[in-house]
Amino acid sequence: MPSLADIVSYIKYGREALLKSIAGLSDRELTRLEIYPGWTLKAVLAHVAGWDQRVISNLELISQGRAYDIASVEADAYNRASVAARQDRSVREILAEMAGNHHRIIELVSRLDYPDIDRRHERNGRFITIRSYVIDIMVEHERQHTAEIELWRKELDRQLDPEAIIADLTERRAKFMQRLAQISPPEARAARTVGEWSINELVGHMADWETLMLQAARHIHDPSLPAVDLLPGPEEEAWNALLLERRGQKTWPENYRELINIQAEVDDFLMHLTPGDYALRGPFPWPGEHGTLAELITQFTEHYDDHLPDLPA
Repeated sequence: MPSLADIVSYIKYGREALLKSIAGLSDRELTRLEIYPGWTLKAVLAHVAGWDQRVISNLELISQGRAYDIASVEADAYNRASVAARQDRSVREILAEMAGNHHRIIELVSRLDYPDIDRRHERNGRFITIRSYVIDIMVEHERQHTAEIELWRKELDRQLDPEAIIADLTERRAKFMQRLAQISPPEARAARTVGEWSINELVGHMADWETLMLQAARHIHDPSLPAVDLLPGPEEEAWNALLLERRGQKTWPENYRELINIQAEVDDFLMHLTPGDYALRGPFPWPGEHGTLAELITQFTEHYDDHLPDLPA
């Protein structure tokens, strides 16, 4: 016989399926790619958080016998307001809000007697129940978004183009290395970048970070290999400063050779990947971030772009 525990389990199932559908997505996928025209996944989560608040309000009113006080809303306007209200929040903050809201919903439902779930209440000339007006609508809403996200993720994987990813890396890296080849050893030690590093230190930094990204890529490809353990926040900055100090003590030929060597290791790693490997997901070498192997490889490319302006023209 159905029970209140079954209702609570049903509500939890809807939310767990939604959260599972976004698991492993990178910050770029969550905040910059569109799943619907004009809608990122962050916006979808903000929209769900907004409806959670309405669910809480509706549950409280109905359980108090005040269904007639439930205000009507225009869905599109409510959605826009929900997204706008959370525009400056991070995905992590929105997920935390959703977790708190969902805990409150479970708490409210758990206080009810099972017959209350289907007790009829009059609102605007028609009868509603907590099951029909709140629970079923909420869970079906989440299941709809879950199905759409899963289809979107499959399409992302189908769109991966390993040849284009490698070609882009090869081209951008070549631009950086061509500019670097024009710098003499004395200039490399004396010239300062925008960040006040010497060119020698910059090249050492590039070698260190490419080594770190390659270690992360290897772990994504083969999780039995060690993952990158990178310290967050100020400690990461201190770690980076320590590496720069060590690199500054090395000669220009040493740093340059190490960059060339790690580039060769990256090329060897990419040579042995299969097209399906690019869709593998795992942690990136910076705090709290993860995504596909394909996206991590594009970070190799973007790192060269980031530092190309630091080299003398």
